[in-house]
Amino acid sequence: MLDFTEAELLSWFAPLRPPSRQNNWPPAVRPIERVLTVEPLLHELGAILSEPADNISSSLAVALGAEPARQDLQIVLAQLGAARLLRLADSLGASPTEGTQLLAELSKGGTTNGRALGSSLRALSARDTLTRMFGPVRLTELQSCAEAALKFKENT
Repeated sequence: MLDFTEAELLSWFAPLRPPSRQNNWPPAVRPIERVLTVEPLLHELGAILSEPADNISSSLAVALGAEPARQDLQIVLAQLGAARLLRLADSLGASPTEGTQLLAELSKGGTTNGRALGSSLRALSARDTLTRMFGPVRLTELQSCAEAALKFKENT
């Protein structure tokens, strides 16, 4: 089951969080998520999203992509801290195309909530993007290419 309790989320989130406190990530958990009436509802949402993907993926994507559920989902996602937002994005991604497409639609900048969600998702993905861009394999390949080019230039 997808456990949306704060303790479990923070445990899941710890390896993802950048080591520096100087980052532009949203807080792991926002104060609204700790409200006594909100936290159990978020936990129930996690339980629902834990259903096997083939049981709910198509119907979930359709239901959440239609108004008013779409607007409600966008509002909720825009207010979540980084831990729940990433965990929810990960679970929506369990139905690959539909989940990714739904998040892309929800994070478009047409509304304040869409801009907030898009900003959070961009901040959360920036470190991963930079890690891939400056990964050791890529840098080693570039170094090899540069060395080969220098050797070629020296030999001509």
